[in-house]
Amino acid sequence: MFVNTATFEIEKAYEERLVMKREKDKDKLAGAKGLISFECWKRENTETVEFVYVSKWKSQADFKAWISREDHVNEHKEMNKKRKENPQLEQVKMKKTLRAYELYDSSEE
Repeated sequence: MFVNTATFEIEKAYEERLVMKREKDKDKLAGAKGLISFECWKRENTETVEFVYVSKWKSQADFKAWISREDHVNEHKEMNKKRKENPQLEQVKMKKTLRAYELYDSSEE
C-alpha cells in the first residue's frame, strides 16, 4: 500500500482557489485505477490556509500512473507556458509540499 500527501498553503485571501482546485482534483480522482481513498484536510493559520490531500493507493505504480497521465502533465505545461508568456499576471504564491509513504509492517520482516 502507498500513501501520498500533497500540502498546499496559500494566503487566506486566495482560499477560494484551493477550494476550486480540491473540487477539480476530487472529480479527476474518481475512478482512478488503484485508488483506495482520498481525503482533503484543512488547517487555518494566522495569515494562511493549508489543504492537505491524503490519497491511499494499492501501489506506488498506480499513483505514478495517475500523476503522470497525459492530461495532468499537459495542464502543468500549459500553466508554466502562461506564466512565461504573461509575467505581469497576478502570481499567487502557493507553497506545495509532497510526501510519500509505503506501508510498513514489521511482522513481514
